[in-house]
Amino acid sequence: LYAKANYALEFGGIKPVISDTNEIHLKKIYHPLLVQSRGKKNVVPLSIDFLDNKRGYLISGPNAGGKTVALKSIGLNILLALSGFFPLGEVHTNFRNIYSAIGDHQSIENDLSTFSSQLIKLKQILDIADSKSLILIDEIGSGTDPQEGGALASGILDTFVEIKLFFIATTHQSSLKTYALNREVI
Repeated sequence: LYAKANYALEFGGIKPVISDTNEIHLKKIYHPLLVQSRGKKNVVPLSIDFLDNKRGYLISGPNAGGKTVALKSIGLNILLALSGFFPLGEVHTNFRNIYSAIGDHQSIENDLSTFSSQLIKLKQILDIADSKSLILIDEIGSGTDPQEGGALASGILDTFVEIKLFFIATTHQSSLKTYALNREVI
């Protein structure tokens, strides 16, 4: 408890609100490792809301543009709140499971490419996720032909919407950007 309290005091943690409402509200959150290494005044905060009619986000941008940092900032701050720490920003959430497909889990031994390993991970997530889950996916549909990967990623995102999951996915793929812009609810 002392370590948690000292962490909150040293880095400006804010008491989270854990409610029964199935929504996520994050206001001016910071990535904990960036705050530790660069100082809070040198890190740009992030705010985002997940509501019943706004359950998912697709983040796009250039390499080294902060997509993965944003994804991890969201996940880490919610996990801090659910673990009894004061997160680095305002966090309002209910108890939930967080699943991620972040990083390259290719394996020669298991005959898995970057693309196939991500598909296996996403299938495992879909088998157990429910409406109180948050799914974090870095570079969805990457590691294969952009057209094929984009089409498959669109189908996966459609499934997330249909089963009412909260999610964030990052991408470079133009077809997914078009998909998100033309989708009424994502």
